Amino acid sequence: MNDLRARVVRTIESCAGRLRGADIPGDLARQMERLAGQAAEPCVVAVVGRVKAGKSTFINALLGSDLAKVGTTETTATINRFVYGVPSDPARPVRCHWRNGSVTEETRAFLDSLQGNRIETLRRADGIRFVEHYCTSPILREASLVDTPGTGAVVDEHQDRTAEFLQLYGQLRERHDAETRRIGREADAVIYLVGATARASDQAFLEEFHGATGGQSRAFNAVGVLAKVDLQPELMARRAELAAKIAAQLKDGLNSVVPVAAALQRVVDLAEGDPSKRDRAVDLARRLSREDLDLLLSMEELFMEHEPDGCRVPARERQALRRDFACPWTTFVMLLQTASDQGLSVVEIMERLGENSGFGPLKRKLQRHLFARGHILRCFRIVTDARRLVDEIRFDHIPAIRLRTEQDRPRLERLLEFIAQSTGDRELGADLEALVRERFDGTKRVRPLEDLRRDLEIDLAELQQALADDNADFEALLEVEEHPHAFSDEELDETRAVLGMYGMEPDKRLPAGRVEPAYVRGRQLFWRDAGLRAHDPARRVVAETVVQRYGRILFDLTRAAGSG
Repeated sequence: MNDLRARVVRTIESCAGRLRGADIPGDLARQMERLAGQAAEPCVVAVVGRVKAGKSTFINALLGSDLAKVGTTETTATINRFVYGVPSDPARPVRCHWRNGSVTEETRAFLDSLQGNRIETLRRADGIRFVEHYCTSPILREASLVDTPGTGAVVDEHQDRTAEFLQLYGQLRERHDAETRRIGREADAVIYLVGATARASDQAFLEEFHGATGGQSRAFNAVGVLAKVDLQPELMARRAELAAKIAAQLKDGLNSVVPVAAALQRVVDLAEGDPSKRDRAVDLARRLSREDLDLLLSMEELFMEHEPDGCRVPARERQALRRDFACPWTTFVMLLQTASDQGLSVVEIMERLGENSGFGPLKRKLQRHLFARGHILRCFRIVTDARRLVDEIRFDHIPAIRLRTEQDRPRLERLLEFIAQSTGDRELGADLEALVRERFDGTKRVRPLEDLRRDLEIDLAELQQALADDNADFEALLEVEEHPHAFSDEELDETRAVLGMYGMEPDKRLPAGRVEPAYVRGRQLFWRDAGLRAHDPARRVVAETVVQRYGRILFDLTRAAGSG
């Protein structure tokens, strides 16, 4: 990882140095230097979705803490960042970054005042760039999260539609939509969140996903989340099937699709954080007969008010438990149905609810595919941004020079004609002509810029390809670790080494004393044949990646021998 980051920093700093020495207006060199400085910063994961997709509830469940404000209407009026750490003043747990450049420490009450669509809220939110939350969740050691206001919002019909309200709301919404798109584009990785759809169909999800992503998703760094699956029983029942089908349809845009029930996970967090509430839920569910439980859970009004003959749990006790678990009704039903299983221990009940929430599988997926390779994702994004800067030379600066040259051509011709007629000193005339051409004729400046752009583009393209290769190695290593039965012990040792587990230099990838082209060719042929004969999909995928890695090692060794 350090070698990778060091190479990124060296290459981009070199690009910045060459840009600084070129005749280019603007601050391309400074922007390039800023990119080099980002290589050592933590990975940034954006949570993106449409309004009411459940982003705030999702983030709370992911972090295991009620940091993000949730509600029945659109609540998030600011960009929210979640970073690892502890606030210096517990009474002021959030840091507010204002658009005027100032930074203030604020209370939870201030944070609550930023929720909703009231005119006072919009006035306050209009001056804020983003709000920063501190949390000690282990996930934030790996990456910072960015939560954005949902895209595609509409004004609440019940709001006071004053001119100021509409102006502020429209201004904030336009800014937030643009910020959401920018963050989704510039983040190192993205979690695309899509809420429960009107019907449990893959087409409904695909339509929602398209609206949430705007076609910007890439499988390299994107995970899709099908949220709120516990709010619709039919969706909950076929969540795994639907997620697998959608993942296959969106394989070019998403690494995977994971169904989650954030509200159910928060119930698990609450139950585990307060064992007395957990035990009361289990006791209540098991004191009810199966008939009474089924009847009372068929409708929330019945659970809260109805007194069946002979029922061993009075309504007031049920009401108290319902207040303790202020979650969606369908989630509460799942809690009591699972708790009523006499064959499960309390620990097993919590484990089953946790698995049904989907957050266990999701965290493992995020760890394997985003956080563990966060340095690769961040470097890849940095190099991509660097290439965009270099593209400005091609698409902005060179055309501007050519346009100015064409516009100045009549003036250039008049000046050259004047010089030719006004001086009899041939040497002085030649000097004057050279000075005038240097000032007004940009054609001589274009070629050096084109050469510079080509050289920088080659350097950055090679670096980006190396990062993509490292990412492919990483994915193959995951296959090796998840399917060790597909390989012999010797093959496991070889694949782990050649795919970079112990280091990225040739002497770390190859056995001691075998850093030579002949050995590499032999192993490349072995794995090419192994891939062709493989029946196990994991073995075939790993073999193809190993062949490609051996090919790159062979190329580097051959080139080094030639230059020596």
